[in-house]
Amino acid sequence: MKKILLGILALTISTIGLIAQTITFESIKGNLINLGEVTENNEDYTDYAALKTLLKDVEIVMLGEQSHGEATAYETKIKLIKYLHKELGFDILVFEGGFYDVHKASELIEAGMPVRDAMGQSISYIWSTTKSIIPLAEYLETNKLNNPLKLRGFDSQFYMNFSKKNLLTDLSNYLKQTDESILNTNEWQHLKENFNYSVTREFKKLKRNQPELDTTYLNLLVQKLNKLPTNAQTNFWIQTLKNVKVHLSDLALGTDDRDKQMAKNLVWLKEQYPKSKIICWGATSHFLYNSTEVRFRNPIIQLLAGNYLKKSPRMGNYVKEKYGAKVYTIGFTAFSGSFGLDKSKKIKPAKKGTFEFLLSQSEHDNFLVPFKGRRFKNYPSRPLGNAYMKNDIGNVMDAVIFNRNMLPTKMDIKFFAKMYPENKYFNPKSENE
Repeated sequence: MKKILLGILALTISTIGLIAQTITFESIKGNLINLGEVTENNEDYTDYAALKTLLKDVEIVMLGEQSHGEATAYETKIKLIKYLHKELGFDILVFEGGFYDVHKASELIEAGMPVRDAMGQSISYIWSTTKSIIPLAEYLETNKLNNPLKLRGFDSQFYMNFSKKNLLTDLSNYLKQTDESILNTNEWQHLKENFNYSVTREFKKLKRNQPELDTTYLNLLVQKLNKLPTNAQTNFWIQTLKNVKVHLSDLALGTDDRDKQMAKNLVWLKEQYPKSKIICWGATSHFLYNSTEVRFRNPIIQLLAGNYLKKSPRMGNYVKEKYGAKVYTIGFTAFSGSFGLDKSKKIKPAKKGTFEFLLSQSEHDNFLVPFKGRRFKNYPSRPLGNAYMKNDIGNVMDAVIFNRNMLPTKMDIKFFAKMYPENKYFNPKSENE
């Protein structure tokens, strides 16, 4: 009798597994949104009308990417950004760039600086100095006077040129207007010293120089500014100082608050511009919700990345908790191709039984797959680092964009050298332009 019961149980479990994987391509075919050609700055939006229904009540769209090295994903995002801006009224583009840096870039763009130069000094080179990003910079340049798409950043880090060259000067000028005595204190001088260590990546010096004193001082400084009359300038500097605190603490005191602060920055921006609709550009790994469910097939990747995600909620978790259905998170995946900026890596053609193989049955090369009401529990998928995860992709994002053939990003060597003349990492003589 016991053996019979165990046999029935095994058969039941097996049957449940088969039922769970009864999703066929035909069952999802009607929900796919064809995005058309995305290369060569294509702007044919023939099949995009379905996005108006899909995103009708959405105020924040998060556009992820697998690893920061997928040119086809960049091109697809740029085409989508243009449509969201022109047709759906999205008017702020927030990069995974420094909160202060990209704000400074926006100010300088308004003052006449070319958009691409401003992006090159405020947004990481993995995006801003690639050839793939040029159409986006040109679009922002063309529209910066009439119907501008405002540029902002949600990251808590301070590594770009504007942080190194401008932040302390701008902050000092602001404090002179409010309480100049702050600039004459030992605490202020100590903060300046450690901030400079952080942006020049002298981390050993930073850790040895009592960074805990700076985080305590920053709390007091924020409290003092909170007592001032509310205005846009003061609000901005309060938020910037909160980012400086997280930046220094994560670097030197063993905290890990970057994703939480990125979410707070996005919420801050939404509250400053309550009538605006926001597009976010960054890594899918930051935009995930239910991120603690992620499990990778490869045990080494699970050990290095999966275990971290298992215990560390992502930015997307916090934002989704705050805004619910007003947030729409979109990841990316590919059937095959290559990715990477410096040295490209192959993406092996998807095998039968995987999520990507299922999608490859479409006649289209680039399309969006909405997940509402559908689960893909038994289909391994690779939206994170192009490595397979075992968990249900439909439970950690709202949709995914499928690119049949992924191409790697390419550096614009001359522009990189212009932005970073002191950096010898990329050698123009070794690159084919």
